[in-house]
Amino acid sequence: MAEWLVGVDTGGTFTDLIAIESNTGEFRRAKVPSEPTDPSIAVLHALKKLLGNGIDASDISHFVHGTTVATNSLLEGKGVRTGLLITRGFRAVYEARGWSQPRGTDLLDTFYQKPPLLAPQSLTEEIDERLDYRGEVVLPLDEAALRNAVRRLKTKDIEAIAVCFLFSFLNPAHEQRAAAVVAEEIPGCRVSLSSNVLPVIREYPRLSTTVIDAYVGPKIAYYLHRLERGLADLGLTTPQLFLMQSNGGLMRILLGARHPNQTLLSGPAAGVIAGAELARTTKQRHIVTFDMGGTSTDISVIVDGQLLETTQGEVAGQDIGTPMLKVRTLGAGGGTIARVGKDGLLKVGPSSAGSQPGPACYGRGGEAPTVTDANVVLGALSDDNVLAGTLRLDAERARRAVESVAVPLGLNLLEAAIGVIRIVNTQMAVSLRLALQEHGQDPRKFALVAFGGAGPLHAIMLARSVGIPVVLIPPYPGLNCAIGMLQTKVRHSYLKSEVGVLSHFPDQRMNDLFAQLEAQALAEAKDEGFRPDAVDLTRLLELRYPHQGYTLSVRCPPIAGDDDKLHLKQAFDAVHAQVYGQSAPKEDAEIVTFRLQAEIDVPRLAFPEIRRGDGPVERALKGARQLYDVDLGKFLIARIFDREKLAAGDRIDGPAIVEQFDSTSIVPAGSAADVDGTGNLIIQVGGTPMRGGQQ
Repeated sequence: MAEWLVGVDTGGTFTDLIAIESNTGEFRRAKVPSEPTDPSIAVLHALKKLLGNGIDASDISHFVHGTTVATNSLLEGKGVRTGLLITRGFRAVYEARGWSQPRGTDLLDTFYQKPPLLAPQSLTEEIDERLDYRGEVVLPLDEAALRNAVRRLKTKDIEAIAVCFLFSFLNPAHEQRAAAVVAEEIPGCRVSLSSNVLPVIREYPRLSTTVIDAYVGPKIAYYLHRLERGLADLGLTTPQLFLMQSNGGLMRILLGARHPNQTLLSGPAAGVIAGAELARTTKQRHIVTFDMGGTSTDISVIVDGQLLETTQGEVAGQDIGTPMLKVRTLGAGGGTIARVGKDGLLKVGPSSAGSQPGPACYGRGGEAPTVTDANVVLGALSDDNVLAGTLRLDAERARRAVESVAVPLGLNLLEAAIGVIRIVNTQMAVSLRLALQEHGQDPRKFALVAFGGAGPLHAIMLARSVGIPVVLIPPYPGLNCAIGMLQTKVRHSYLKSEVGVLSHFPDQRMNDLFAQLEAQALAEAKDEGFRPDAVDLTRLLELRYPHQGYTLSVRCPPIAGDDDKLHLKQAFDAVHAQVYGQSAPKEDAEIVTFRLQAEIDVPRLAFPEIRRGDGPVERALKGARQLYDVDLGKFLIARIFDREKLAAGDRIDGPAIVEQFDSTSIVPAGSAADVDGTGNLIIQVGGTPMRGGQQ
């Protein structure tokens, strides 16, 4: 019986599907326009294209979906009306936002405004209750006042309530009682408790994450209900229905509504996973993933093959403490709109044309000039090539769109298109440099993994700008995030803060706290339909030196005595020295958070070897066209190759254009691309040619 593995990634412009038959390696793909009003429509549309191609729904044994519903709800400010219950005297915690200040390009924006509160002060109610730093009750919960507060929120048409009481991560009783009162007063209202969402120390990250959970929760619950119903209508009966999480792991779709905050970087995380797998197969120790899609660009650094994780994430200016892969996101994609700014200068982004109407060259009614339109003008994209198998670009519409910014700026068509590309490349190069500098890394030791529909168009220019010597382009760059969803495991993190000095922390208490987390992990695994013996559990302790404001994680075995604690301290010293260049072996360490990582193996995609080349690369030659080289400042004749006809061992010298179903890759003058055994393009970037010179 056939067993198909299917991954579907919803992007801002396109929804991508990848499918592979686990027994034969047979491969299928689909790419359809995204539907912003209801992303499930595009998911089901892509699946129907697969099922209409000789595959029965009952043959699908494993289905993974990367959703942008939670992310878009934040980006567009379209979550539900959310109330907040907070300990009396602490309503300003959310307003102050941890005393965060503008940073990066926000410092240069004279019109900068802080992102709005998702639960504004008008929907915030202070509650009389108080726990101390040990979780002991100082002031009992005033239930009568709590009930009145909930009733006031009910009159304001709230759809969700976040509850964040001081020190509730140590004692959740007051928050749990508040949830019960809300259920009595406002049946059906979503309630997010900080003691469930993120039971860790520091009230602002816990508060902000809990509010996000409440704000997007009803939206994603409604979406997942529609999606599950649509999948069932198509006959998809497998219980292995998964969502991609921000931490790079999977969870069952049925848990998605329970943990919506864990899906905020669903798609980008899948791209990082695919990048890490590519690093492993190509034996590249250090890589930077560069995912440029239709609406945004996502960048992540992988050092020594290790994924970097953070608990200090940010999405649309909203802070989130849920463990997630470290991804830097900026509003730069193929659909990013160019405009004349208030200062009379050319600006690119962050607004996007999205999938509807899309870039002007898509011919769907869009008139604003975009990065994609500029690439058409410069010859990187052509109206001869059919995008995603169905979309033929309109070069004349692209030229008219770019002219709309050229004329007011006093530029000709070519100058305006060059300006758009230079500006968006500069923005991405700045983020790329910052991503490496954050970790003290030398770009000359890295390879740039370029994917997304637009990534391979810009990769070499970025690599040259930053000083990265090698660019890797996977076999299906425009589908890479969907591929990453089939290259990972089910993964969950369980956290519990309890602060204490490592050397004096009671052994039994440490083991008991981990036992509580393990019981929670096994119960959730059972809910997902997995056997207990399928769950691989890893204990981690987040430690710090006294008076530090940050922590580092080390593995923690079952504690049997002081020797185990000594080994933990030595491991922490070593990690601190590796990350920060110094350590304090004579200082004691302080435990901040107990963390349990649970992983479960599921079927994974693996690419087979491709055929070896049987002669000159001209077998894949499609023709030639003029391509403007931004570095040289002139048009060159670039050969055009069909990627599906390339074979292992082939070599392409620039200037060249490699076209395929899901993306277009540029190999500029001065660079050369080799095809490896699994079909990756490995491009030696080479130095930037002298302006006006010849290759």
